[in-house]
Amino acid sequence: MLVDDCSIPSQEAEAIRSEAGRLLREAGAVGVFPTPVDEIMRTARIQVVPISLDDNYLALLRRKAAQAGDALLSALSKVWGVFDPKARIAFIDPETPKEKLPFLKLHEGGHAVLPWQSIFGIFEDCRKTLDPEVKQQFEREANVFASEVLFQLDAFTSEADDHAFGIGVPLRLARRYGASVYATIRRYVSHSDKTCAVVVLNPAEPAEMVGYFCTVRRVIVSAAFARRFSNIAWPQTVTADDALGRLVPVNRMTGPRTLRITDANGDRQEMIAEAFKTPHQIFVLINATAKPARRIILPASVTC
Repeated sequence: MLVDDCSIPSQEAEAIRSEAGRLLREAGAVGVFPTPVDEIMRTARIQVVPISLDDNYLALLRRKAAQAGDALLSALSKVWGVFDPKARIAFIDPETPKEKLPFLKLHEGGHAVLPWQSIFGIFEDCRKTLDPEVKQQFEREANVFASEVLFQLDAFTSEADDHAFGIGVPLRLARRYGASVYATIRRYVSHSDKTCAVVVLNPAEPAEMVGYFCTVRRVIVSAAFARRFSNIAWPQTVTADDALGRLVPVNRMTGPRTLRITDANGDRQEMIAEAFKTPHQIFVLINATAKPARRIILPASVTC
């Protein structure tokens, strides 16, 4: 399961929101849909250069950066983009999936716009690299910045709250904001005041005896869910015999089904779950706001 890549202290989150709001206003992007990412990058004076980021080219960039004393910060677990903070150039792999581009560009933009990151290349000792903890912090901050800009601060959450809670809402709003389904569902859950979570599964793989299995890529929960179900131990893998595994869509979607989960107080709580499948992930959205007819019993430990 992937580690948390968006949680930062509240004081830093407020500073990032301030920078994101300033850039949105300067770019004239507030209330413009889909969020005009290219105009925002131009306003931030960041040049985007499409270059294939294979290992040889990355090694060349790093050597040049070391010679110049600049910091090159790689983005995300797979290197789709690299940013040179002094030259204000974002190198973006042209093979980056189209739906990832808006978030990735803004992620790289965060390295330039956030004042405490943008000056780092000027002062870095060229014989040293970023401390791993500092680098991870910078990457989380850039992710938060990208999300705040792409979803226009509170605009997305306010608009989402105008609709009944369900997986159809982020699917519709993803197109409106020009974001990927993955980024939109994450934002939908993490900024919700409801008791909700999304379990992100990797695509199903065939398996003997149990039909198929999915590994758990990531779990995102709302603050209310974290408080109420702090006892849950999420599984690393689910199968066709498991409660979560049975929600994996045969085609594209699985309609709402009831789950009962034991909360931190030992009380059984009725939840619902529905799922949506893309070629790259399966999203299982869980919430406590409705009561569909079909029921699945989910153990307290979620050892599915």
